[in-house]
Amino acid sequence: MREEPTHDDPVKGQLRSALGRSSKVIKDREAIEAVVEVAGAGRLVLHVDSRGGYSLRGRPEGDEADEATSQGDVLVVGMMGAKEIVDDPP
Repeated sequence: MREEPTHDDPVKGQLRSALGRSSKVIKDREAIEAVVEVAGAGRLVLHVDSRGGYSLRGRPEGDEADEATSQGDVLVVGMMGAKEIVDDPP
């Protein structure tokens, strides 16, 4: 039986290219964030913290809002648990 993560467990993510040619493992004690930019479309930001909380935000290209004060449009937020993933739509 899998236990819930604690704050001592690092958050770990792996980014892979679509063709599987490159891969990068990211670890952090508090949270990780993956940013995907698509030319002509915009940006998606996935943020996951060590408690299992997550958010996915989007920003269309050309939106020049200050990154420090604007998080972009929240698409989904929720919590991951050992038995389920709970989405809380904005």
